[in-house]
Amino acid sequence: MVRILFKIRMVVATLLLLTLAGAGGCFPKRYDAAKATERYPSNLPVGSIADIQVTRDGNEMVIVNATVIDFKDMKLWLNRRYMHMVERIEPGETVRIDMGEFWDVWGGGPNPGGLLRWYDPTPIVVVEAQIDESSPLIGFLSIPDEN
Repeated sequence: MVRILFKIRMVVATLLLLTLAGAGGCFPKRYDAAKATERYPSNLPVGSIADIQVTRDGNEMVIVNATVIDFKDMKLWLNRRYMHMVERIEPGETVRIDMGEFWDVWGGGPNPGGLLRWYDPTPIVVVEAQIDESSPLIGFLSIPDEN
């Protein structure tokens, strides 16, 4: 009797794991057409690199402004694709931005991190600030994830 119950539990556990594994391929990527932003300004050159370090901490982008520059009302570009409007980053300030706040021109978002994720998190490779429509972009220092 005990062996039969054990076998039934093992079969149920195996079926549950197979179901969860199979559902992973059906899980949609982040997409919301209503949150679509503008296209990356590829016509603007990168004019300078600021001493602003950018890292990833779980689902958040961490920005450390080690300059005396007060950044206001700028578009922050991630990997030359995803954009997020930033109101202000003061000199010496550390800002945390949820990766879920970045969107691209089609309404797609970067893959967030976290324990129960379906896809590998989108790495932070290139981060640039756009202060207006004609000035060169300002590059930030992206610190790669150790994982």
